[in-house]
Amino acid sequence: MKYEVKKLEKSAVEVKIFLEKEELNPILDKVIKKVAEKVEIPGFRKGKAPKEAVINAAKEQISEDVAGEAINSNFMEIIEKEKIEPVSYVRIKDIKLNDTLEVVFDIDVYPEFEIGNYKGLEVAKEAFELTDDKLNEEIERLVNSNSKLEEVTDEAYKAELGDTVDLAFEGFIDGVPFDGGKAESHLLKLGSKNFIDTFEEQLVGYVKGQEGEVNVKFPEEYHAESLAGKPAVFKVKINAIKKLVKPELNDEFAKTLSYESTEDLRTKKAEEITKRENDRIENEYIGKLIEEISKNTTVEIPVSMVNAEIENRMRELEYQLSAQGFKIDDYLKMMGGNKEMFAAQIAPSAEAKVKADLILAKIARLENLEVTEEETTAKMEEVAKMYGMDVPKLEVELKKYNNLENFKASLKTDLMMKKSIDFVVNNAK
Repeated sequence: MKYEVKKLEKSAVEVKIFLEKEELNPILDKVIKKVAEKVEIPGFRKGKAPKEAVINAAKEQISEDVAGEAINSNFMEIIEKEKIEPVSYVRIKDIKLNDTLEVVFDIDVYPEFEIGNYKGLEVAKEAFELTDDKLNEEIERLVNSNSKLEEVTDEAYKAELGDTVDLAFEGFIDGVPFDGGKAESHLLKLGSKNFIDTFEEQLVGYVKGQEGEVNVKFPEEYHAESLAGKPAVFKVKINAIKKLVKPELNDEFAKTLSYESTEDLRTKKAEEITKRENDRIENEYIGKLIEEISKNTTVEIPVSMVNAEIENRMRELEYQLSAQGFKIDDYLKMMGGNKEMFAAQIAPSAEAKVKADLILAKIARLENLEVTEEETTAKMEEVAKMYGMDVPKLEVELKKYNNLENFKASLKTDLMMKKSIDFVVNNAK
């Protein structure tokens, strides 16, 4: 077997494999025998047709299968001799099959690059100080989030902006009801601008049980063409008026949220805020350090690695949406796009993430950083505990889907990335 390797752009290589007749014939015979058992040739039973008849009937299939066999038989030898680290599947570009075989394919490879300086870096790092104002704002948000709508019992109370009304309504255009313009009970917060024109403002001053009419005009660019730009009259009735009532910040309220007292609430909230903000600051600091290295590092990033990162993000979004009962195509359509547009939007950040991962992997190599079996096992225990399992049970579940080795490899990669990050941080000024 002879071969040629040529470097391409974007960390890819092109490989040509040449097989002489003596090397080709055993592969060709094997492929023809397999194809003959599947292809139907008039006048012959499957597997009994002469070689020439099989070749004529399935020339393209035979060429592809022979090329595949030739690549599979010689690929490992080539990448070991040439010290190639593939990061994508083989992409066949050309096949010439006669008495000899020439097959051309390309493949993305792990990029070779010189890393920028990653020791002694100096970037700004924010300092966090928890003030009483910041703590009070957080607690106020907590109180507000636990507020409840309560019906106003005073029959003479007049609705105000900010109140929520339980509303019955029916809409008419030129005296004729229109589709979608009727409800017996609809909660509407006055001032929210959820309804068109000045609909909500016209309900200010109504009391419970009051009926009336609201005059509005649909926007010129309303989504329903039959209503766009038209004046409408809504007959309305206030079923009830509700106000958002905030709970009082006291020990009783704190206990409903599983705190021992307001003092305990303040203490634990302070700890929670401090940890959250310090984690944010640390992550931003790490991001700045990686960005600094990245600015001084040129890498030809394989397209397949960027595409893989985009696909991962797409799968994550799809999973998150499915948990909320949405389909990704419907969601993207609602946002005015599609999968192709979304992929194009996230491509720059995906490429930046791949570059950062390559840089961290390079640092691990240069500094001989290693992940021990003990560290991997500890991480496995941590993950298993998160899912309410022990490690043996987690391994059984992963084996069901033939994913145990991939899972362990992913854990080791994450641990190695963490070690590289720690090295950069510990060696920064």
